[in-house]
This record gives sequence, structure tokens and C-alpha cells, in this order.
Amino acid sequence: MQKNPLSESGFFNLRVLMAVSLCSLGVSLAIFSFAATPSSGTLTDTSGPLTYGAGPFFVANPTPILFLDQGPECFGSAQPCDDYVLTATLPAGYAAMHPNASVKVTLGWTDAGSGASDYDLYIYRGIVHNTDGSQAADYQSASSANPEIATISPLSDGTHQYTLKIVPYTPTGENVHVIIELLSGSGGGGTPGFGGPDPTMPNVPRYQNFYAPAGTSAESSDGEFNIGFNPHSGRIMTMNIGPIWRLTPPERLNPAKPECCESLWEDKSALTTNIGLDPILFTDQHTGRTSASNSTVGANAVYAYSDNDGDSWIEAGFSPPDGGVDHESIGSGPYPASLSALVNEINHGQAVYYCSQDIVGPAACQRSDTLGASYGPGVLAYDGITTQCGGLHGHVHVAPNGTVWLPVGHCGGTQGGALSTDGGTTWNEFLVTGSRPQINGADPSVAIDSNNIAYFCYVNNEPVPPNSAPEGHVHVKVSTDGGQTWIRDVDIGASHGVKNAVHTEAVGGSAGRAACGFIATDQPGDYQATGFPGKWYAFIATTYDGGQTWATVNATPNDPVQSNTGVWQQGGSHQDRNLLDFNEITVDDHGRVLYGYSDGCVTEGCIAGTASNDFVAFMRVARQSGGKSLFANFDPVEPEAPKPPCLSGTRDPAGSHLSWKAPDNGGSDIANYQVLRGTSPGVELPLAQTNRTSFNDTTADPAVTHYYYVVKAINAVGVGPQSNEVDLTVVAPPPPENVCALPGLTKLTDASGDNHAVLGIVGPAPAGTDLRSFQIAQPYAADNIIRLAFTINTDPGESPQPIGSSWYVAMKIPDPAPAQTFHYRAVHMTWNGTTPIFESYTPAPNGSGGIDGRFVTAGSQRPAEPTSGYAPPYNKVVIVVKASDLGLNPGNTISGFVSGVSQTGGGLITELYDQMPDSLAFTGSYTVNDNQVCRPNNPPIAVLTASPSSGRPPLTVNFDGSGSYDPDTAPPPDTIASYTFTFGDGSPAVTQSTPTISHRYQHAGTYAAHLTVTDSRGLQSANTATVVIRLPQR
Repeated sequence: MQKNPLSESGFFNLRVLMAVSLCSLGVSLAIFSFAATPSSGTLTDTSGPLTYGAGPFFVANPTPILFLDQGPECFGSAQPCDDYVLTATLPAGYAAMHPNASVKVTLGWTDAGSGASDYDLYIYRGIVHNTDGSQAADYQSASSANPEIATISPLSDGTHQYTLKIVPYTPTGENVHVIIELLSGSGGGGTPGFGGPDPTMPNVPRYQNFYAPAGTSAESSDGEFNIGFNPHSGRIMTMNIGPIWRLTPPERLNPAKPECCESLWEDKSALTTNIGLDPILFTDQHTGRTSASNSTVGANAVYAYSDNDGDSWIEAGFSPPDGGVDHESIGSGPYPASLSALVNEINHGQAVYYCSQDIVGPAACQRSDTLGASYGPGVLAYDGITTQCGGLHGHVHVAPNGTVWLPVGHCGGTQGGALSTDGGTTWNEFLVTGSRPQINGADPSVAIDSNNIAYFCYVNNEPVPPNSAPEGHVHVKVSTDGGQTWIRDVDIGASHGVKNAVHTEAVGGSAGRAACGFIATDQPGDYQATGFPGKWYAFIATTYDGGQTWATVNATPNDPVQSNTGVWQQGGSHQDRNLLDFNEITVDDHGRVLYGYSDGCVTEGCIAGTASNDFVAFMRVARQSGGKSLFANFDPVEPEAPKPPCLSGTRDPAGSHLSWKAPDNGGSDIANYQVLRGTSPGVELPLAQTNRTSFNDTTADPAVTHYYYVVKAINAVGVGPQSNEVDLTVVAPPPPENVCALPGLTKLTDASGDNHAVLGIVGPAPAGTDLRSFQIAQPYAADNIIRLAFTINTDPGESPQPIGSSWYVAMKIPDPAPAQTFHYRAVHMTWNGTTPIFESYTPAPNGSGGIDGRFVTAGSQRPAEPTSGYAPPYNKVVIVVKASDLGLNPGNTISGFVSGVSQTGGGLITELYDQMPDSLAFTGSYTVNDNQVCRPNNPPIAVLTASPSSGRPPLTVNFDGSGSYDPDTAPPPDTIASYTFTFGDGSPAVTQSTPTISHRYQHAGTYAAHLTVTDSRGLQSANTATVVIRLPQR
């Protein structure tokens, strides 16, 4: 994980070392430093570029501080920052005419000779003076690059001010120069049909996705995906923040299920690595061993490995403390021939490499000759000073001939990396000719096929016409001579109109075969901006001819992984940082590509484009389901019949309700599905056909105890194998939940028995701390003050609870459109004595800058309503608050909830007994209703009188229903809308809006006249309003 790159420290961190050493020198030289000249300027659509200079700088300001600050600390001469006030003025209509317009700010300098100088650029909206590190910049470039380039986007009409702050992270007496330009963004973007499914073609890869189980730690709030595959068990190992999840594909289950069914997801986390710091996971396919790390201190800590897919872990690593501090990578492969003597029964001929770097320049790799149980000393792969390559690197890969490849995104004016042909003892730099690095771009990746041909997959800083928005296209270049020359440059996203991309990951297969996965959009511009308009999808490109041609497909059609926002790649805690730095790709034992990715757009509204991005990182795996694989000996003969669907269903008294996941189509589109039914297993007969993936069998007889169903898919080739069989019995559906009455609608659920003790508190978790579910209700308020009721359901508890404990629900609330940002509010029951306190509050950030609800912003608390409570058996925490206290009005949407039970020990550390969801990723949504939605609707009361009520025929009777009334009198009160009179003599009933009517009875007899009234909300009276009319004989 690339954390805030300005604050890394470690064994090789020359940047920090240089900055600290210059602090004392800078004090005596500070008098020679000069402020921005000029100190402000106005940029318009006609002004042309602005320029200014500042310096020389001698005093280092190595902030933000890792894990403490969200932005730089700027305060006087001790923590110097240079400020420039930019005023941007655009005429009315400019933004609409130039939707891709942006302000480009370029900070550059000429190094004074140290080779280690570094300056960073932060941009804040408005006038911002001193900062204490708590204020994250709205835009920034802090990558150790020269120049640093930040982009302000999107823009809006009118006048807006910004503060540009230059932070001299490692100054050595340089003057800096800044250019500010308005880019109109001409050229635009957008490709018809972008994001949709690709047309079916035989032998072209097709993909289906596995989705993390709801409410688990596999649904994290941010993450960078790691994936491994064990050919010996057929299982997939994944990790994207801390927890490790094992997937057993459906066809490997017992009993087996169709391939398109969901995998079995199991939490197989190692305790040591389950901390969410800097995750990496790798599975050696030769032996099946999985290694995992989550550390910034090398392979000697926060490290574990497993030989049984996580059923048990050896939670220790042994290595010298001389590795890098960030962005670690683990890879394995054969020893080179020169080191064949190292092969033994422990390593099974596999050398394991642990590489990590120090942000600024150097990276070190350590080799394990014990299959990852221990590592040797770190060896510099590059240092960023004597080598052109420096900074962040991609994932280490090992070729069949034992060459170790470490790709790097910044190698002077190109991309490239380092490789070793002697097992990591020495390293040589390689440069990919024709490539152009992005300032803060994606890590490149190298795939190696069975013939040792290398495929370098990277995002190229694409040349664009003047005044056009920047673009980053995905390219692959090929080397057949060990990195000496690079040929066959192909833009693998061009077929889909890709304009920007991130998270390139490549894997090799048989001779001439390789694949590269990436996340991409068809929109140009500042792809990291929160307001970036792109929708991002996962694409996978495959070559079968050594990189001469590529077949690129959308692996997530109609389901973006990030929507209408950017993908931040500069570290820190920026809002669109949820997808972090990378994904990962591998192959299974049949050569099928497995692309693991984090999904940041998961709700219906986000996927449909009607709501903002969700900014989460739920685990997903795209698995190749058809087409030619990366292993030539497993190529199918296509087109062929479809594979089996994955069938599920329910049954109620109205019928059977079937649905199924569409299978791989065999290279020919599915035209129809055949539904078969039987009353005994295995003897189903054809029932119906449909071209949909669902079917309602309304002919199912409720008297039949069991109905068995299977489904078959049909394409132009023929009928495919049958699905799994389902046995359906009649089950009455549960009553619907009612938002108008407590406890309301269920928004979160959690497994029972997963609460645990916390540090600082002796003994097990207290009773009542095992979360079960959370529900929200909005009952009708007679005083028209909208209130929300939050119910946290737990195991039976106790009263009082421990001092310092809290039961809370935190909410993520979108800021008003067109903003793509959020704010947060929360409610809790907290214990500071023998009775609980119920409050709403504004949650404060946790140690990593995120919001999980544990912490309270001082002074933000407001008392909850007196109807809040915690009553025996103490298994429900009910917190009732005014919607206005949360800043909510009718029509406002809460776009996510998290809940937890926290404990503060000793007033210092706040930990969680339990949380839901386990990932603490904001989940679910609720839109505040108008108070009238839940207004009670009691039936009206009909009152009927008649005059006269007796007499000789013919008799005219005057009926009066004006005494009828409606008990719902709260504003706006219900009224009687219609009166229906039935006279009892066989004449038609009369419905009218007025309460009186006359009716003439012609014949003697006794007649019962009735009145039914209907109120203004359509509800009829339920009482009997009758008058008896008597007409005696003459």
C-alpha cells in the first residue's frame, strides 16, 4: 500500500534522513528564503498561464507525519510552507461548454546538486493559512517526482479561490517555479456502449464474477487486492486489507455445483497479518504454500505462511531488518541454473523473493531459500540515485529460467525496472523504450510466458494535442531478449475507447500467451479527482501470439467498480482512495485467468448511475469462464453448448419462484432456457421455456409436498447440461417489515458469537456486546417533528455496562449535489456511570483518518429523545433522535451504516468488542420520509340518521350522514370524501360527495338502510351504520 508518500520512514529512507539533517542548517539560512513572487494571481479563460517563483529553501518540513497527519503541518519558520492565493474566474456557461476543463499546476525545480531534493504541492479550496496536519488537501501532488503536477477539476462558473502550498520536504537551497494553466479539455471523451458487455465470439475469453458474502470482513471500506491459487486443492486465496479469505470454487464443493454458482467464501485470516496496514499475499503454485505480509518493517514481522490454504498458519518470519518500508511484494519461481545447487526438499526448487521500497529512491529484495520461512539480507535492486529507476515498484515475478523481474513506473523519462539473473544477488536496470511515466500513475506489471518472453503492461502518459485533458492509455510491450529491447507496442484499451486506467496486473501462460487486467474509463482528464466523471470497469486483455494482437473484454459489464469519481494513487486518506494501489491477477490449473479486484460501487443506485459512488472496496474475483485459456493444452473447441446454470428458488402457496445465474454460453449466445419439473428427484420433465433467467411456476399444486426443478440453457449449438436440482416445499413468506413501527427496517446483520475481549479490560466481553442486527424506524410524529429510531439488537445484556463502553450507529450522508463528498453523523448509548446516556454526535476520524463511529468530535453531542431506552433483558438498544439533529430532512438519503460496541480503556485506547458489518464498510441506505408517510390511517366512523323513519307508503325518507367523522385529526386531518347509501329495498346504492339524500319507498315493509363512508385517503368505514325504516300496510 502506498501510504502518504511524504511521511514514510525506514532503513533506506534517504528523504527523511536528508530532511532531518538539514533542519539545523536551515535555521541559520532561513533568512535567505523568500516567499512566493508574486503572492497571488487571477486565472481566467483569457488571461493565459500564470507563473510564480519561491525560494531558496533551506528549512526542511517533512510532513505529513505517517499515521498521524492528513495533510502538511505549516506553521511559521519552524515548519515552513510557501503560500500562493489563486483566484480562478470563469464566465457563465464555461463549465457546461468545457466539461473536461481543469486547472493544471506544475511545480518544478533544478536540484542544487544533492540529487535528493524534494518539494510537494498541496492545494486547498479558499484561503488557508497555518495548518496542523489535520486538514487534508483538496488536491495534491506529493510523489517525490520533479515536476509535481496537481489538477483542479471539475471546474465551475464564477469566481473561486484556492491556496497553493509548497512544502519543502527535503530542500537543499533550491528555487522553485510554478506554472498555472487553464486547460479547456478539448477532445472530450465517451465511447458509445462503453461499459456494456462484449459481443460473443468463439475462443475470446469470457468472465464471471465471485462476490464477497454480505456483511463480512471481505466487504472492506478500502483495499488493494491480492490473489493466489493452489493447484493442489483448487482453492483461491485472497486478501485486500487485513483479513484473508479462501474461496472454494463451486465445482470443487461436495456435492459439486455448476461453475457459475458462487464460491464458498471462508475467513482464514492469520492473526498476525490481520491489521490492515500494507497487505500482500502470494501463493506458490508449485508447492501450494501461501505467504502473507502486512507490514512496513520487512519480512521479519507481521508475516505468516500456510501449507493448507489457511486452515493453520505459521505466524513468524525471519529476516535481517534491511528491507524497504512500503509496497512490499512476494513472488517465487525456479532458481536460475547457476544456483541449482540450492534446490532441496525444503524449498522444492522454488526461490521466494520479498521486495519492498522506500518511496523516494531505493528498493531492496530479499531471497528465501526456505520457501518463505526465512529470508536473507536485502540487496538493492535500484537506489534512485545511481539508477534511473526509483520510487514505487510493481509486483515481483519470476520467469521459468529463474530471472527475477521487478517493474518500476519511474525510470527517468521512461518506465522500466530491474531484473536479476543470479537469484537476486545482483540487479540490472532495464528501460522500456517509448514508454512515458505518469506523475502518480499505476504500477506496471511484467508477465512472463513459458518461453521466458516478457510482457510489460503499463499505463502510458499518452501524448495529447495542446490544451487537451490528460490521458493514460494501457500499453503492452514485449521483450524476447531478457529486457534488452522492447517491441510490439499495443494500446490494449483502444478497442474500447479507454482514456484512463489504473491497477495494471499481468500474468503469463504457455508460449506466446499472456493476460493483463486493469481498471479503466473512457473519460480523459484528472483521473484522481473526486469529481472526475468517469465510470470505471475491470478489463482483461489476452494475447495468444506473443503480443502481436490482443483480445480485450470487459469483465464487469454494466457493473462499474468505481462510478463518477476518480481513483486516487498518491497515498493519504483522500475520499477516492478506497481502491488503494493495485489489484492482482493469476491463473488456475486449467490456465483460466483469475483477476482479483476491489469493488467501490456496490449499491443499486451507484451501479445504475443514479447515486454517488459508494467508496468501499468489496472483494471480487473475475474468473475466466470460457474462450481460450492461457494454457494451450486446455483450449476448448468453440462454439459449444452452454454450461449448466446455477439454479435457486422458493415456493409459497402461490407457486414456485425460480431464478438462476446464467452459465458460460460456450461461445454462442444463449437463446432460451428449458425448465423441467418433477415430483421425485432425477425424473423432471419439460415444463416451460423462457428467454429470461427467472420463472414463476403458478401451476404448482400446494397440496404436492415436493417439487423438483432443473434448468437447461440452449444456444445455436444445442441444449446444455442441466443445472443443479432444487427441491422446493411450500414456505409461507415472512411478514413485511414496517418502517412506521419499531423496530423498523433491518439494515445490518451480524453473526452471533463473534464478540471478543479487548485490551485493557480484564475478562471476556460483557453480556450484551454481541451484535445481531440494526434496524431503523420512522414512526409518525403527531407534533410533526420527524424522529428516527435506531434499534441495535444484541445478545441479552446487563445493566450497568462497563464505564467507557458505547453502542453506536454511524451514518455516511452525501453532501448536496453536485458534490461527490460525504459527511458523517452518529448516535450512541454510552456509559459514564450507572445509567446510560443517549446522544447523537459527529464522529471523529480514527488513527488512519477514516470514520468508523468510535470517536466523538468534542462538543458535537446532542441529547437523544426521552423515549430512548435500554430495558430488560437488555438485548435492544433504542436510540431516538430528531432527524434535524442529524442534519436530515425529508428526501435526504443516508448512504451507509456501520455499528459497533466500543470500549475505551484507561481513557487512552478505544477498541471494539464487536462490529457490523465485520469490515466496518458503510452498508445499506435509508431515505428520510415525509412525516405523512407514516401518518396513521384509522377507518372513518359512519353515522346515519333518517327522518321520518316510519310511515305509510309511499314514503320519502331524508337520510343524513353528516354526523360521520374521521378520528385522524392531526394536521392535515382526514375528511369524509364520499358517502355510499344502501336503502335496503333492492334499489341501487348511491355514492356521492354530500352527506344527505332523499329516497322514496313505494311499498310496505321493513327496510334496513346502511351508510358506508370513505375518507380522504381512501379507507372505508368498518362500523355498521344502519337505520330501520318501517312502512306498515295500508
